[in-house]
Amino acid sequence: MRPAPIPDGAVWPGATRIVVSAPDGDLAGDIPSVEALVDRSSTGWQRLSVRCVLESGDLERLAAGECVWMSFYGGMPPISVDLAP
Repeated sequence: MRPAPIPDGAVWPGATRIVVSAPDGDLAGDIPSVEALVDRSSTGWQRLSVRCVLESGDLERLAAGECVWMSFYGGMPPISVDLAP
């Protein structure tokens, strides 16, 4: 699974598309930057959403019992994991 660009049709009302860099601010460094949507959730909290897509073999690995690990460089924000078309 990897972060992926966000298609225009996937940008929901009220969201703004941004590019998030690594904690050191280096857009070309070892930690790749990602495209994200920023908005306010229904609870009023600021929300940052990154679209992820499966890579070849991911479905088989998940079906075999492997887990999804998320790592946050520079801090641990509250998170929500959702599946969407």
